[in-house]
Amino acid sequence: METQHIPSAEWSERARRLKDEGWWLADLTGLDLMGAIGGEDRFHVVVHLLQHERKERARLHVHAAGDPPVVPSVVDVWPTANFMEREVFDLMGIGFDGHPDLRRIMMPDEWEGHPLRKDYGVGKVQIEFREQPLIQLDAPGQSSKPREADVRVDELGQPDNGVSPNGDPFRQAPVEVPIELPRAGRGG
Repeated sequence: METQHIPSAEWSERARRLKDEGWWLADLTGLDLMGAIGGEDRFHVVVHLLQHERKERARLHVHAAGDPPVVPSVVDVWPTANFMEREVFDLMGIGFDGHPDLRRIMMPDEWEGHPLRKDYGVGKVQIEFREQPLIQLDAPGQSSKPREADVRVDELGQPDNGVSPNGDPFRQAPVEVPIELPRAGRGG
């Protein structure tokens, strides 16, 4: 799949033409190219489109120029872009000009910054880890030892034949229970 690069000034008109040609919006996300070689614009909006009739896919990079970076919204072209654009705004800080409700969607309203930017800074928020209890696994197929965990199981995850591939019997072999079904045609 080839990537097409589009300046943000051309994106709105190009999106309308693509929609008229039958392209559907599959995904819209942000890309931070900080530190990349040879790029003018640090931020891109990456768009994946599907053309069902011709069974084609397209990938577009819309260059988000400015500080803060901004591109035209395509919510009026593809309504599914609404939450995708809000997510890109929230996590990457790329604005969408003309969006009907551009506000945070994942982070709290009082959050400062955009956590998926490469310059956001690791460790800004202290995370408290709680010690977890040790879980002892003691069943076929659930051992932490690779040799014991390598057993055949059926589609329900149960032991297949009661014997592991290395020939050792399981602790509990499967038991067949006969089931008697009522006969048709017997009246009462």
